[in-house]
Amino acid sequence: MARYRHAKGPSALQVILIILTVILSLAILAGAAFAVYHFGFDKKDEATEAPTIPTFPEATLEQPPTEAPTEDLELKYTELAKDYMKNMTEDEKIYQMMIVTPEALTGVDVATIAGDATKEAVENAPVGGIVYNENNFEDADQTTELIKNTQSFAKTPMFIAVAEEGGDKAPVAKVLGTTSFDAMSTYSDKGDEVAFENASSIAKDIKKFGFNLNLAPVANLEGDNAYSTDASVAKTLVAQAVKGMQKENVISTLKYFPTATDTDKTTDDLRMSEFSPFITSINEGVGIIAVSNNKATAIDEENPAFMSQRVVTELLIKELQFNGVVMTPNLSNESITSTYTTEQIVKGTISSGVNLLFCPADADEYVDAIKKAVEDESITKEQIDESVTKILSLKFKFGIIPEPSTPSPSEIKTTQETSADVTAE
Repeated sequence: MARYRHAKGPSALQVILIILTVILSLAILAGAAFAVYHFGFDKKDEATEAPTIPTFPEATLEQPPTEAPTEDLELKYTELAKDYMKNMTEDEKIYQMMIVTPEALTGVDVATIAGDATKEAVENAPVGGIVYNENNFEDADQTTELIKNTQSFAKTPMFIAVAEEGGDKAPVAKVLGTTSFDAMSTYSDKGDEVAFENASSIAKDIKKFGFNLNLAPVANLEGDNAYSTDASVAKTLVAQAVKGMQKENVISTLKYFPTATDTDKTTDDLRMSEFSPFITSINEGVGIIAVSNNKATAIDEENPAFMSQRVVTELLIKELQFNGVVMTPNLSNESITSTYTTEQIVKGTISSGVNLLFCPADADEYVDAIKKAVEDESITKEQIDESVTKILSLKFKFGIIPEPSTPSPSEIKTTQETSADVTAE
């Protein structure tokens, strides 16, 4: 009979090792399963639940601007003006600093047409602008033709100005039949919207004839065309009038700064009252401020406002931060011509910080006086350039001088081909 040998069974130690190995493997598998399980659910929760987003004040969130900042635009117009000046002669720069009547320019008694005499006058005396009054108007067609022709003669496009304040001082409405308004003081209790709409209508009316500059609004606290005798009311209404004109792309002119003839008022008193309409309008970007021919005794007892560095440079430009064009009062006014010589006016105004000379009786005489003042170093060429830069910048801003266009790729190619042809020839 065959004998069978039984296989030897595992020892106790081997059994223990096998059991430990199995337990360890199960533990590793369980741990892996646990990790996968929780990791998957954590991701699922993150995908399905809205994340918590910290909130910040709205001002700290960066958003793309819808248009270039005002500072960038002003810098652009300044650079355009400086580039434009590179092609101007010294005489052309000086003439830019003047707005004259058509009669002072041409020597005629009353100018109602613009023909060869006007063309010659504009070419010889390329002034910065011309101001018209009701004597120059006959009807709508004649006025439009007068302005159109005059402007066409100018190498540098001009300010075409009129003083359309409202009430009795409204030559365009009076002669040409545009919208008639009562004196602005009658609207003092009608609110901001009326002030805005009235100014906008006036600007729209005069613009269609070719005017681009209105010698208004009155920013003083007295007179028929003052917007209010109350500074707290006037400051809002005048600023709205400025906005209304700007809406129609017409330059506004505040007049007259400062209204400080009361010797009992201090400069601090004026800051709280008479200055208010100027401050709010400066904030709205008013283009021109005309300076008074009176003495602001609270500020400068010696010099009239338009010849006072304290009034123009220290107060209007530095303190009130007006960066626009500063203009004189009417220099043909007898109170000025009977008191000061042309040389005194030139030195006093330009040294004080004034940029634009309004209605000098003889533009050529003023040009000669300015050139002489530069020669004797009473004023500097830098002051002339600064004034002309401000004037041209304002013209660019309101489209009086068109911005230079960037040539298209096809235009550049055509120019290059033409240059190549010329070179080949």
